[in-house]
Parts: sequence; structure tokens; C-alpha cells
Amino acid sequence: MKLSYLITSTLLIAFLFLSCNETKNDNQETDIDGVYQSVGYGRILKIIDGEFLLADVTSLSCMPLMDGKISDFNENISYANDTITLKDGINIYLFSRTIDAPQVCKKGTPAYIEAQNNINNPERNFEILWENFKDHYAYFELRNVNPDTMYATYRPKVTAETTDAELFFILTEMLDSFDDGHISISAPDEIEEAAEKLVELNVVDSTISKETNDTQNVEKLNNFKVAEMVANKYIPDGITKNAGILRYGTLKENIGYLQINLMMGLADYGISDTLSLRDYFDHYFEFVEESDNDTKDELIGLNKTLDAVMGSFATTEALIIDVRFNGGGKDEVGMDVLKRLNSEEKIVFTKKGKFGNGFTPINTVTQPASNNAYSKPVYLLISTESASATEIMTLSSLSMPNITRIGSTTEGVFSDVLDKELPNGWDFGLSSEVYLDMNGVNYESKGIPADIKITYSSDKQEFLKKVISDLDANKDASIETAISMVINK
Repeated sequence: MKLSYLITSTLLIAFLFLSCNETKNDNQETDIDGVYQSVGYGRILKIIDGEFLLADVTSLSCMPLMDGKISDFNENISYANDTITLKDGINIYLFSRTIDAPQVCKKGTPAYIEAQNNINNPERNFEILWENFKDHYAYFELRNVNPDTMYATYRPKVTAETTDAELFFILTEMLDSFDDGHISISAPDEIEEAAEKLVELNVVDSTISKETNDTQNVEKLNNFKVAEMVANKYIPDGITKNAGILRYGTLKENIGYLQINLMMGLADYGISDTLSLRDYFDHYFEFVEESDNDTKDELIGLNKTLDAVMGSFATTEALIIDVRFNGGGKDEVGMDVLKRLNSEEKIVFTKKGKFGNGFTPINTVTQPASNNAYSKPVYLLISTESASATEIMTLSSLSMPNITRIGSTTEGVFSDVLDKELPNGWDFGLSSEVYLDMNGVNYESKGIPADIKITYSSDKQEFLKKVISDLDANKDASIETAISMVINK
């Protein structure tokens, strides 16, 4: 389905929300036509004659998110008892019929006019961001954040005269204090650069920004470069796919080695593998924008590659899957990799979204299986850099007895990012979901520990330096541990 993000929202709001109270001729209206409020996630859905508009809503804002035809969802959408169920990969979203759209969504109402007249009002933008966090953020208690104290600390810093740069700085500092890798905010480059200038000129004070400035001139190691060094050492004749996102080969001990460095970017769009990662993704996202279903594209491309990968590993003694450098992507990618190692479908975790003072109905997630699953021992290499969708893969692996996890504890950021937009055009994201393993354990903020622990620092640069140091000594602690376990089994 082509989901077009809307730059000009006013016309679409007018088209779909202007006449929410109007009745239609029965022969023109289908049962599904109407307005629906999402269960959690802060969205409103309007359907008229097979056309839909999905919008993000708060008490102060109505931001169109996407539009299209209901038929584009194919079998992923169903309707019963005034409730729409929408399936998106492993996710299930519910929308309950409501009488009318919020006034702020309806052109000509006082609420709508006020919203349109205050698009760039700093106080209003702060309040909208805060309302989203208050209503949808799932981890205030777990992250030791007192929402009342935080609001009382930061809200007085914003006035009607606050500049864009000052507002961005204030919001960034507030959100950084959550220490949640799935919280983010972004603004146009010129605003972010102006906010950095405020620190340089000592107009504002921030220990966070000062730490950034203190280290900005230090050359940083990056995950992809170090991952390439590992592959060059252990599988010098290995195969590289998708600009280094995936690499594989067989170690001299007849152990398969599969390195996956992102849980996305694996669709087969015919892009050259020789491009730099940046250039690769420049082309890649052009195809994604035109795709009807980019997740489906990812899985088709991934499985085409996995057919070759698993075929080459058919006679190996064991398999190492290295996701130590993988910061995430799409949950479904990691689970499709595990499908090749799993002979029987099984429930592997549950998830639920923040909704009011509680949560949405529990979504029970099943790990798919394969008729010809790899049955030899599997060693999953993890680190603190293993995050988000990579942690979902790790979480699923807990229910698979043939997999042993080696390395250090994962980062501890599981929730899908709930992406939102402020009226002024800035984007932000937050964690709104809770994932639990089959014993009801929540690994958010603490991460999933390895079965076999390797001493890696939680600091990214120190971790990468450790891996390089090991390679310089002709060893990689995690890989060598796996090799030793195979040899000595």
C-alpha cells in the first residue's frame, strides 16, 4: 500500500473531517464507513466510500498521517462489532467506532481555527509533545522518571517568546533525561545547528551538550566498519550482500557464520552491493517510498538470500549468527531468520501498548517454523549494540533450545517507536509498548543477558575497541567461544 505522508494537511482534513456529522444515503454508505478511535497510540481513522485518512490526535492537535484505499490493506484488515482490526506484520491495531471526529480535526470549528493559528506556538508545541508522552509513554516508572516533576522542571522554560532553537534545546534536554534509546526528536538542520550554537555561546547550559562538544573532535569507530573487520578476519572469502548489511561464509572448523548488521535494507531492489552504505540507502529509500509494502519486500529479499545462505550451511557442524553490531530495524526480519532454525511454531512473547491507565489487549506473537529447519547447534552473538528489532530476535530465541546466546547483555529497548509529528513540523518518537517473554519477564532498560558472558563494555566505543583489540590478537572472544563449544561438545 502506498502510504503518502502529507505535507499539506489542511485540504485532507477539510475533505475527510469537515462533514463528520452529515448523514449519507443508505445506498451510498457501507457498514464500515465512519469515524474510529484507535485503542492506544493516539490516532483517529475516518472512512468514506472505501477511502481512509489516518491522523494523529491530541486535545490540541490533529495531524494527518496517511491516506489511501481500504482495499489496499487486502486481507490485513477486518471489521466486526464496530471494531476495525488492522494487522501489520506481527502487530495488531484496533480501532473502535466513535460518534464523531474531535473538534480540532474539523475545519471551521473554534478548536480547528485555534490550532491552525498556533502551528508554530512554542508553548502549544511543548504541550502537544507532553500530552503524547503522558498518554502513550509506557516506561515512566521503569525509567525512574516522575512525569509531574519533569513537567514542572521544563514547562516553565518555554514561553511565547521562546525561539525555535531554544525550544529544540529544551525538548532535547528533557527527552535525553529519559535515557531511552527509542526516544528521539528531530527538526530541520538549521534549527538543530542553531541549538548547538546556544551551547557554544554559553547562552544555555547543559552537561549533556558539553559532553557532546568535548568528544566531537574524537574520531569515532562505527559498527559497520568493525563488523567488516570481523568478517574479513573470519570469512575472507565470504559473500557480502546489500552493501554489507549481511555477510556469510564457512569457518575453517566447518561452522557456518552469518553476520546481520541491520534488520532492514535487505529487499532485492537491484541496487549495487558495491555502493557505500550511505549511497546504498539513498537509493534504497527511493524504492521504499514507491513500494506498496516495504516489509513484504524486505522478507522476500531476505528469504531469497537465506535460501543461498542455508544451502551453503547444509553440511556444517554448527552455525554462528552474529548480531553484535545490529541496532535494529523490522521485527519480522529477525523472526524470519529464526524461522530457518525452528521446526515447530510456538508462542515466543507477548506485547501490549499503553492505553489510558492500562494497556491494549495482549498480542500473542508466534514464531514461524520451517519444514527443513537447521537442526545443528546455533550460537547467537549479542552485545549492548544489539538493540530494538535485534532484541526481538533475541527474545524469540529464548524459546528455542537449540540456540545459545554468547556475548554481553543487549541494550534494552524493545518497544516499537511510536512516531509523532508536532504542528511545527518536527518529528519525535517514544516507547509505547511492553514486550514480555513467556515467563512474563520484561527486559526493557536492562536487556537480555547472554548464556555465555563475554566482558564487553556498555560504552559503544570501548566495545568496538575491544573487538578490534581481539582481532589484532588473532581472536574474537565471542566467535572463539562458539568455536570452542563446537569442538569440545
